[in-house]
Amino acid sequence: MENNGQQMQTVVKDRRPGALGDLSVLPDEVICRILSLLSPRDVARLSCVSSVMYIFCNEEPLWMSLCLNSATGFLEYKGSWKETALIRGNLINADVERKRKPLQFDGFYSLFLYRRLYRCYTTLEGFSVDNGNIEKKSNLSLEEFHNKYDGKKPVLLTGLTDSWPARNTWTLDQLLLKYGDTPFKISQRSSHKIRMKFKDYVSYMKLQHDEDPLYIFDPKFGEAAPDLLKDYDVPHLFREDLFDVLDNDSRPAFRWLIIGPERSGASWHVDPALTSAWNTLLCGRKRWALYPPGKVPLGVTVHVDDEDGDVDIDTPSSLQWWLEFYPLLPDEDKPIECIQLPGETIFVPSGWWHCVLNLETTIAVTQNFVNHTNFEFVCLDMAPGYHHKGVCRAGWLAVDDGNFGDLDEIMCCSESCSNSTEEPRKEKRLRMQNTCNEVTADHAADCCGVWNRELPYEINFLSKFLDENRDHYNFMWSSSNCIGQREMREWLWKLWIAKPGMRDMIWKGACIALNAGKWFECIGQICKFHNLPSPKDDERLPVGTGSNPVYLIAGNVIKIYVEGGLESTLYSLGTEV
Repeated sequence: MENNGQQMQTVVKDRRPGALGDLSVLPDEVICRILSLLSPRDVARLSCVSSVMYIFCNEEPLWMSLCLNSATGFLEYKGSWKETALIRGNLINADVERKRKPLQFDGFYSLFLYRRLYRCYTTLEGFSVDNGNIEKKSNLSLEEFHNKYDGKKPVLLTGLTDSWPARNTWTLDQLLLKYGDTPFKISQRSSHKIRMKFKDYVSYMKLQHDEDPLYIFDPKFGEAAPDLLKDYDVPHLFREDLFDVLDNDSRPAFRWLIIGPERSGASWHVDPALTSAWNTLLCGRKRWALYPPGKVPLGVTVHVDDEDGDVDIDTPSSLQWWLEFYPLLPDEDKPIECIQLPGETIFVPSGWWHCVLNLETTIAVTQNFVNHTNFEFVCLDMAPGYHHKGVCRAGWLAVDDGNFGDLDEIMCCSESCSNSTEEPRKEKRLRMQNTCNEVTADHAADCCGVWNRELPYEINFLSKFLDENRDHYNFMWSSSNCIGQREMREWLWKLWIAKPGMRDMIWKGACIALNAGKWFECIGQICKFHNLPSPKDDERLPVGTGSNPVYLIAGNVIKIYVEGGLESTLYSLGTEV
């Protein structure tokens, strides 16, 4: 205490150096990250080390991470994530009531922890955009949809769900009454598959104060609750789905039931395999933000593995992005936005970045689909290699001129393919470069002078970034692809047989994904050498799902040796035929 003659002032000593020791030099987010790698038992012990460590070790987001990282099977929330984790780990007795109040300390401040706490308790009642800039349409014809929106831009649609029973039956109370004991899959940032009974999830929604709450995101809700599929129909604008030729066991996940509380939502992403999507809201309000293909949002980083092409997106939660990144954007850099209300359906074209925030408890259904407009893009995304995947998502930021010998040709293609005359500002390009960590700041300025146009999202242009030496049969297959290699070959073959009127399009897709033109040229040479008839039109694609291309030509079986050696090839020939 010291008296300056006017007032008494209390000098509060900073606890951080003494309580953390050498760890005090680390940023708080790094300390939290280290703690998240420990076991719940070790974190509980560490909380006894010092006052500041007690604060770090009792933070709810930390215990949420610890619980979800170790949780498997059914999850039941116990009122707090610390309580849930300790009970699941048999570290405390669930039947013993604990009334001890948390300890309070002065002399410590953390902006990082404060922001997390704020996000956990903020409410979103007035968190909406005044005037959305997504076009809103009703009674849209199929022709107008394909001409103006499909593959071009998002649109918010009304009137598509007026006859759905789900408009009246998909409320929280009615679903709880009918499906209370039904388990649904939960979406969270963990590799573990977690399910919750619907009654337990509703209880969690009412009790939680999470910055990024769990939400139901179940691709197999039709199996868990088959009657839900009777409550809605696919809108007439989206009924063409080329994945329909595959069996349910072979086709990738394509429809999801989505239920989440206020503050939950989907962070920035591009839909898998560059598919398009529709999303219909039955209850609550959602805020949407979207950017066109190649325009990476501020705060988002795209990682593409240069070995197998696996795509990983590093992004803040949707709530964090809107609170901390959105205010930094000048008006010309802000995304396309809208507020989605019950009964409205939003269409998201192939390749578009989008982020969704639930402004209150919401119930929705969504489906991804492949039609004639995005088919070649889907084939492109599943082609071997990695450059094309980066360009499809990060645009020019993913282009390294050291890896492309014929940039003049690519730029010429860009000029001819581009449908946009808008030129982004140099400052905008620099900021996005720094955000995505794709190039250095010095090189970014050079890039801005060369590439001053939006990314042409056009298949002929994007195909320029494919690996010329790609080999579908030998290249590593990306774990982020929505289907496996064998399923991919099966899909193209079934389309080839089932839809002869679309063979020109299917052939283009096969040339992109399988490099089918290379194998067809090879089979032509084999037929010529052995005096066999030239392949007919319906014999152009390899058959079967084996690890080597097999052709049926005029009653002859021809297998092109690619991998495994001649002995392996002969051994597996009978199985593939």
